[in-house]
Amino acid sequence: MWSVTRIDEADYGCEERMPGEPLLVLVTIESDDGRMCRFECAENWLLQQGIDEGDEWPEDIEQVEADREQIDRMSEWMNKYYEAVEEMEDLFDAE
Repeated sequence: MWSVTRIDEADYGCEERMPGEPLLVLVTIESDDGRMCRFECAENWLLQQGIDEGDEWPEDIEQVEADREQIDRMSEWMNKYYEAVEEMEDLFDAE
């Protein structure tokens, strides 16, 4: 069983979230045998599930990792998309 030991605000650094991107939090969970895992998770999902510090983590940890990888791929795609849009805007502004 995995338990939520900490929920912290995610660090966006100097970058802002993209439009429509969910607010992320950094979740730390610990297993019964002392293993720890940290990952980012959408804050609204945690709220919908009613998950808080001290609660049991309801998901299989391998699925969480797969979901995180998919979110990373989607974020990378969105970043490239917005960079391409900015380049196109620059081209049109130069005319």
